[in-house]
Amino acid sequence: MKKIAFLGGGKVGQAMLAHVLEKKSAEVAFVYDPFQKADELMGVPVCRELPENPFAGLDLVVECATADVVKACAVNVLKEASFMPFSMTAFRDDELLAAARAQAAASGHTLYLPHGAILGLDGVFDGHAIIDEVSIETIKNPKSLGRTDTEYTVVFDGTAREATALYPRNVNVHAALSLAGIGFDRTKSRIISDPSVDTNEHVIRIKGEGIDWTIHVTAFAAGAVSGKYVPFSACGSLDRILGSGSVSFV
Repeated sequence: MKKIAFLGGGKVGQAMLAHVLEKKSAEVAFVYDPFQKADELMGVPVCRELPENPFAGLDLVVECATADVVKACAVNVLKEASFMPFSMTAFRDDELLAAARAQAAASGHTLYLPHGAILGLDGVFDGHAIIDEVSIETIKNPKSLGRTDTEYTVVFDGTAREATALYPRNVNVHAALSLAGIGFDRTKSRIISDPSVDTNEHVIRIKGEGIDWTIHVTAFAAGAVSGKYVPFSACGSLDRILGSGSVSFV
């Protein structure tokens, strides 16, 4: 049985933790979350500070906290274990991405790219060599963006690299799409604040040699940063890594 740990014990982290414990698909060593008041989550120890060399002996570390946690831990994790980060806006930093990839190659571990809130990321990755244009438009309630707009407002229109710097907690979809496709500088991002919606909506348009795709995803959110689909997506990604899914898509 593989031994894993979680960096982050919020909504998505707890959903994955409960899923793993219910299926008995892995041994969970700890949950790192400096903001958790409880000493345990579902019987698993909570660390508010990481001990020395915390990732030794682990097979997989799952991050569902913030981009800052990815920046601080990615390379150190990959020295000891495979890593599945959800806060992928951290990888707008080319040096961090290069260091993480180099460490994964050197240690024989894997840096996983979960699809999170969107569909079809595997297809984008497989076809990236023939893709010429990628754009993504995200529409969220102002509360999700930390804003107080009272009408439909375009809050950003530019590159994914700029978007991920300005809204690191809200556009991990933009980061994932950039990593799977043609990069942060060539991916066009648009962020819209709309007080009339209680969903997180993403419209992705991709064009290239012989392809013209539109991916449209809407999930109930009610002002939350992550939509209702994300915990299910996260658990599915974890199942496939742990080899505990009943169906494997390749």
